Order: sequence, then structure tokens, then C-alpha cells
Amino acid sequence: MISDLDTVYIETERLVVRTFKEDDYEQFKKLLDLYAGWQDQKPKAKEFFDWHLSNYIKMDIVTGIVCLGVFDKETGDIVGQIAAQEHDDLHEPEFGYGMLPFARGKGYAKEAAKATLGWIEKMFDITFIIGTVEINNIPSQKVLEYCGFQLVDERNLLIHMMNERHDFKYYRYYF
Repeated sequence: MISDLDTVYIETERLVVRTFKEDDYEQFKKLLDLYAGWQDQKPKAKEFFDWHLSNYIKMDIVTGIVCLGVFDKETGDIVGQIAAQEHDDLHEPEFGYGMLPFARGKGYAKEAAKATLGWIEKMFDITFIIGTVEINNIPSQKVLEYCGFQLVDERNLLIHMMNERHDFKYYRYYF
């Protein structure tokens, strides 16, 4: 069971970024097409969702993961997700996000990312968080840069869920 201590609720002008609740399962399933590794979870979608819920108890972004839903404030509909977690190849805290196709290009990622970084800074004793973005994902790079991430270099990293290596731009955000 999730207690109030394990609950995140961040309100922005148009969005609510928050921990998922049991009754968010149907909305969560809409996110499974965002990433190749998540698509592989479709046959076990409920277990994958429950695993995300179980991570709220630990609430650890340095050696674990915290995945938050991004919801339209007016309608309550899911528009994407934001996560902070241990990067499984670099073993550094990583910031990531994904917006559903209908929600892209509306500034939601920038709005949610900026607010969530503020929450991370208040909640966790870390000096930086990284962002890794595939080389050709210009919109995501622009979100990181808008939020104040600094490009460090390019790296070839292993995506463990898929057991594939890809080239990424490696960014850091300093608190």
C-alpha cells in the first residue's frame, strides 16, 4: 500500500505530475507504445504497472526508479510520463520523459520536466542528474536544453531491456 509519504503531486499551469494509483492502470497502458522496451512489457502490462507502483515505497532515484504520470489538469487524461532512475549502464541518476503522440509539440514535456526537476532538487541529496537522448531525437534534446541541462558528449550506451547499443547525447543538470 502506498502512503502519503510515497505520493508525489506536482501541479503546473496545465498539468499534474504525480505518482500512479491503482485506478490509473488503463491510462498507464497507453504509455506502453512510447518505448521499444516498454512495448515488450505488453503481455505482462499489469505486472509492469504493479512494479512501478512498488517502487514508490523505496522512492529512490539513485539506485532505483520513480516513474510519474503526467496528466492534463483539466481532463485528467494521461499525456505522458516522467521518470528519474539509476541509468542501468552508467549507474548515475537519470532523468527521462515521454509524451504520447497527441501531446507532443505543445510544451508539455518542458512544463512537466521543469517542475519535476524542482521536486527532485528538494527531495534528493544529489549534485547532478543526467539525461541521455538518442542522437536523432532533436525535440527531446531541446527539452533538456530548455531545462538547463548541459551537453557533455556523445556515448554509445547499452539499452539493457533490448540488449542493444545506441548512440546518445549525454547531458548533465547540476543542482
